[in-house]
Amino acid sequence: MAYGQKAFRKIQIGVESTHGTAVAATEVMLGTLSVKPSDQVWHKPEQDRGVLAMNVETPFEVSKEIELDFEGELYDSLLVLLASIGIRGNVTPTQPDDSGEPNHYLWLFEPTLTSPNTPDATNGIETFTVEYGDNIQAYEVEYLFLTSLEISGTVNEAIMVSATFMGRQVGEVSFTGSLSAPSASYFAFNNSQLYIDTTYANLGTTAKTGVLRAFTWTYESMFTPLFAADGSLFFSGIKEDKKKIDLELTFWRDDTITEAEFDKYQAQTTSYIRIALNSDTEMDSGQDNPEYVYLDGAFKYTEFPAIDDESGTSVITVTAESFYDVTSSKMFGVSIGTTMDALPS
Repeated sequence: MAYGQKAFRKIQIGVESTHGTAVAATEVMLGTLSVKPSDQVWHKPEQDRGVLAMNVETPFEVSKEIELDFEGELYDSLLVLLASIGIRGNVTPTQPDDSGEPNHYLWLFEPTLTSPNTPDATNGIETFTVEYGDNIQAYEVEYLFLTSLEISGTVNEAIMVSATFMGRQVGEVSFTGSLSAPSASYFAFNNSQLYIDTTYANLGTTAKTGVLRAFTWTYESMFTPLFAADGSLFFSGIKEDKKKIDLELTFWRDDTITEAEFDKYQAQTTSYIRIALNSDTEMDSGQDNPEYVYLDGAFKYTEFPAIDDESGTSVITVTAESFYDVTSSKMFGVSIGTTMDALPS
């Protein structure tokens, strides 16, 4: 008798050319995936049957959908994949300096705020087919999209990521073979930088040093399955609702930066915040150009709670929500500097 082993688990994805039509995997995704074994949604009849038994009639299936939970260390190309199925699609990276930094590709993900970002839209999100499993059995789920994304970090630790996906159904398959793990550039929190500015256009101008101890950036995509009477138990599309970023920042309490942000809280003035994540590697040899992630947004603080302490030094953990910026017509954006020049195909 064979037994499944954790060491043989893996996650592989493929970009669907037709949304909802499964494709072979073309990229290994590094992290861990938790998936319940069944995609079935059951209805249990409650009926007057003349007996004291609670359950008599056999439940029957009314729907199919599957939720998948992912977590791991954040790396550059991983965030490109996650943003493509959760923020917007049809993104072509640019080269900020194609002669001096030929390996540097910039991916910018900003949701369209005046038209849909669903897969049927021109710049709507991509959908993936994911393969997962172990040495006993591999499975695939098609029509995969992202429903939530959390990026977090704290001093002396790695930047971590967790995500929740929704997919159409689970099927048994064999893993697509001969795929190698991607080259991954990871991010240490201590290499990060905090910027706070007064306009969206100036984001990334004013560094705030010596104050950020930890952060959690949370995005609910507000994409959900669209079910209809289509002759099958599966969802046939994806719908979308209003969205925002929730931001939690833990500051070392100082006499300038945190006091200025408290004044903004009291006046409900917008803070334009960038959390810049930087790797320890170079995209181009000798260019001192590490892979990076910029988490940008226009925020208003929602809570400035009581002061706490860390080994005797005062800290304060504040919360903020993204707001639509009328001047720039933007709310948030995710920029990724990487050597990845296209989605895997």
